[in-house]
Amino acid sequence: MRTTHWLAKCFVICLPLLGLLAVVVWLDGCFFFNYPKVSDSKSVSSLSQVRVVQHFMGKTIVPAYPQRVVVLGGRCLENALALGIKPIAASKLFVSQLQRLVGPLSGIEDVDWLSPSIEKVLFLKPDLILGMHFHQDIYPLLSHIAPTVLAPPGASGAWKESFAFTARVLGKTKTAQQVMDNYYARLTQFKAKMGDRLNTTLVSVAELRTDALWLWAKASFSGVILKDAGIARPDSQTLDSQATLSLGGGPAAYALSEELMSELDGDILFLVSEDALGKRDLYPILKQLKAKPLWSKLKVVQQEKVHEVGFYWVQFGPLAANRMIDDLEQYLVKQQ
Repeated sequence: MRTTHWLAKCFVICLPLLGLLAVVVWLDGCFFFNYPKVSDSKSVSSLSQVRVVQHFMGKTIVPAYPQRVVVLGGRCLENALALGIKPIAASKLFVSQLQRLVGPLSGIEDVDWLSPSIEKVLFLKPDLILGMHFHQDIYPLLSHIAPTVLAPPGASGAWKESFAFTARVLGKTKTAQQVMDNYYARLTQFKAKMGDRLNTTLVSVAELRTDALWLWAKASFSGVILKDAGIARPDSQTLDSQATLSLGGGPAAYALSEELMSELDGDILFLVSEDALGKRDLYPILKQLKAKPLWSKLKVVQQEKVHEVGFYWVQFGPLAANRMIDDLEQYLVKQQ
């Protein structure tokens, strides 16, 4: 009788532990068995179906031509779309931004870009996950779901390097070359249309923020494109990354104090006056700016050469770059 009672007591105590063990085994199965990795015989029949990619976390074997890609960063998302790849999941925030450049993007599941739901990514069954360097803490978990590649950090001016990296990961290097060839061809045409005015027209670029006006220097996204276009910039915007950092800014831009507003001047000013979603929440600040005496003294203001442009002058890649070229042609060629 005592033996029977002891066995029953042990069963009651051990039952929760057995349940926990079952959950662990189930999760292990989800990660390691139900979702094939590139080394599984079901997903890889020959070496021609995979490639080795060097990235922020090391080397990873990825599918040669991934079909179900989850993208966790805005820059990588634009790069993928420019390469003709529509991911199965990405951040709704970045999808909304990029719809303004490419039109409606349907059928893309929403996953948070900063802290993505591991469970949701698992449910989507991707064959490749493309993230950013700041996802390194969850990299082991993501890697158990599918081959995971993390893009290295880089300033906005390094957009070409970022695009080339994404192309290598997705197996689209030939397509990337075509995209860049088109980019340079458009700039060649632009230079020809500008003629002698190319070297004598000073183009200033600033972004309106809640705290101040920010000047975008030569290491910025727009700075690189303007340099490729052969356009001259005001001295205040020819600073390198070390100089902008020394002024309390970032590697590509810095805040301009009101008393130095004259450094904003040029023959043409492109002013980013909306947020990434195209909202004009900054309108009250813009109205205050235009009411300042120093603003009205700018030559570019007096000559009505201030053009308000979208957030694509700030980031991210080839799609935004081509919209920038559209603006250059519109305001520097057609309206002259």
